[in-house]
Amino acid sequence: MPRMVLNHGRYFTGENFELVEGAVVIDDGRIVSIGVKDGDRPDDVEIDLKGASVIPGLMDAHCHLIYRDVADPYDIELRKSIAEATIDAVFNASTLLDCGFTTVRDVGSRGNIGVEVRNAINRGDVRGPRVQPAGRILSAPGGLADFHPSHIFEGRQYPYGLGVQVVGPHEARAEVRRQLKDGVDWIKVGVSGTGFNPLCPAERNGLSEAEFEAVMNEARLQGVPVAAHAESAEAVRAAARLGAQTIEHGIYIDEASVSDMVLNGVTLSPTLSMYRAFAVRGGDMGIPAVIVDQHKRTHARHAESVRLAFESGVPIVAGGDAGLTHFPQGNCAEEAVSYVEIVGMSSRESLRTLTVNVARLLGILDDVGTIDVGKRADLVVIDGDPLGDLSLLQRADLRRYVLLDGEIVAGTAALN
Repeated sequence: MPRMVLNHGRYFTGENFELVEGAVVIDDGRIVSIGVKDGDRPDDVEIDLKGASVIPGLMDAHCHLIYRDVADPYDIELRKSIAEATIDAVFNASTLLDCGFTTVRDVGSRGNIGVEVRNAINRGDVRGPRVQPAGRILSAPGGLADFHPSHIFEGRQYPYGLGVQVVGPHEARAEVRRQLKDGVDWIKVGVSGTGFNPLCPAERNGLSEAEFEAVMNEARLQGVPVAAHAESAEAVRAAARLGAQTIEHGIYIDEASVSDMVLNGVTLSPTLSMYRAFAVRGGDMGIPAVIVDQHKRTHARHAESVRLAFESGVPIVAGGDAGLTHFPQGNCAEEAVSYVEIVGMSSRESLRTLTVNVARLLGILDDVGTIDVGKRADLVVIDGDPLGDLSLLQRADLRRYVLLDGEIVAGTAALN
């Protein structure tokens, strides 16, 4: 493969996005020099960026690849077959790459779709970003992922759902082991309810303390990280105290739980912009009123919790939770904008939540997440200054190139 030379660009380098102008040389998928070319080779492929900005490939820390134009749990679980959900996941993986996302964490899937899409991408069978998947969400009867009235399945589990119901510590441990056998990179567990499930609101707790502790102990024993869906105050406290790698959403964070988050190195994945979108535009985009009203009720408290966590030093990662009718796949860049507008982050701090912070969480910062010599060339080339206006990241017309492992895989200029 010939070397690629990106010339006349503005590169936001390192963890602090220090500006370097000039050229970046990419050889065998990795960055070998920044600023100045290390000599010309006759077979170099040179691209004139004409002053465009170059940032690391974007990362979505809270993705569901199976979500495509869904409005409620019925759409996710019953309207679509497993076969259709698989096709949706392949389609969404390609869409995310087009939007500049070169790494995603899939935090819950029907069947084992997230794992199989990851494997297909790694084989080169389909296009998409790097994927670290979870499997089905561990839930309790009447908890987060028990979406449908009891009479629908007459008390039996629905085998093709987004969640799997566990009763007691032994079932919880067994499900962790079963999912590891099937190839997951993360365990996703529903410790509380959510406004998206009208049968189990955000304030309601899901798994018992014994069940959640069993999940955490088994995951720790097996060396697999845990993403804990925790919205209620008690669920957040439990996830912080037991040291889940991430708390998803975290609507009711308080001083006690944030202290444990800092002490135990817990990262927060708020999905603040998608939850705000439920409240602001969900009703106009086909989201049922009962779900919209739940998020209107909790939005201000959610924003307050994210602000408290950020100001206390809790690492924040951007997650889209996208694919609903009001918040399509690829909208995770809006999350970074909400951190500036609502939480009070600087543009630099917010851009880290889409890049550096996610790479660190996923254990791949040595390889990707910043523009540095030796790292893989996962890059996005855009017109304009992203640190001056993060909303530019959402503009498809400004996205010239997306590079994955040093290869151009998307972008407006790539299509010309």
